[in-house]
Amino acid sequence: MPPLSSLRIALANLSQKPFRSMSLALIVAIFSFMLFSGTMVSANLQAGIQSLSARMGADLLVVPQGEGKKIESVILRAEPTTFYIDESLLNVVQKIDGVAQASGQLFISSLDAQCCSVKVQLIGIDQATDFVVGPWLKKASDHPLKENEVIVGDYIFGEIGSELMFYNQKFKIVGRLEPTGMGFDSSIFMTLDMARKLGEIATPEKADQIEKSLSAILVRVKPGVDPISISDGVLDQLGLRANVNFVFASNMMSDTSAKLQKIVGVMYSVAGVFWLVAALVMFVVYFFAFNERQKEFATLRALGASKRRVIGIVLGESTMLSTIGAVVGIFFGFIVVNFFSVSISKTIGLPYLAPEAAAWIEAFAIALVAGVITCPLAALPTAWRIGRKDIYTSLREGE
Repeated sequence: MPPLSSLRIALANLSQKPFRSMSLALIVAIFSFMLFSGTMVSANLQAGIQSLSARMGADLLVVPQGEGKKIESVILRAEPTTFYIDESLLNVVQKIDGVAQASGQLFISSLDAQCCSVKVQLIGIDQATDFVVGPWLKKASDHPLKENEVIVGDYIFGEIGSELMFYNQKFKIVGRLEPTGMGFDSSIFMTLDMARKLGEIATPEKADQIEKSLSAILVRVKPGVDPISISDGVLDQLGLRANVNFVFASNMMSDTSAKLQKIVGVMYSVAGVFWLVAALVMFVVYFFAFNERQKEFATLRALGASKRRVIGIVLGESTMLSTIGAVVGIFFGFIVVNFFSVSISKTIGLPYLAPEAAAWIEAFAIALVAGVITCPLAALPTAWRIGRKDIYTSLREGE
């Protein structure tokens, strides 16, 4: 027989109380799952915010009156939408002092297509003037888009070279965007002329309007120019007949960051509260288990085990439970965060992008350390009581 080590005794003790052991490990697993998942979701959101900041490109967006929230939904979540402003407004904006670049885009909400289980956002871009999406569309395709060619977001199904169909029109996929964490992941980009053609097919009664319309005008200002001065310039020239809203990129970023901070705060608060509850439950379990096991501990002492070794057995049991629970919780947290990222992104409604490997390692380390120390901390009062009791008293109280 191999020597009866502290580890073997601890394992035997855990196997003698399988329900209690599994229950304590499950508590740690739930806490570790929440902490790891929360940390990773927070990291993904932070990466998405950084991506939004890097890819935003425009300082100001001009949209029809009342459509400010919709344009944010298009950018952040690609919620399919269609609205129009007169194309002539683009010429007005381009001539305002302080405008460096201005370009129009047209949004068309698709019918259900084989690429997706729901509608997607079709975005027509003017390749001659575009400065926002063009630079990273070029990374997806080695030539400008032709009439029936599209570049798809990362969430859109279909291999490069395959075809999609919208409104009975076939389109060839010539490129795929890298993940952005934004609504562009669920969008499909095409030429402005083709987007207008699809819009005319979708709503033939508005064909004349669509031919001379855009959905949004994206504006980049010159260095040192306040974007508010551009909106003032538009209103000075057109007055109330402009019938437009202005969406400032800085405001969108600050609003998005504020929402991120709230979500992160809620996640960590919930994890912290659950950790306190878990530690309290374990403390109570170990506290009452001590009374049941006093005779066991005294017998070990009588057989020659030192106080330190008996305490080591108790802490060894708790450490093994914590480690098992933490590993299981982190494993399921990884599965949920990794394989349900699209659903999480749509539920939260904020830019969501997988971060660098360092963020995964950091989240793993935080959740593992926090999970592993939970049981031992709860067991410390029990270990302290073991150290105070003498053998005779323990045997008498354990009878």
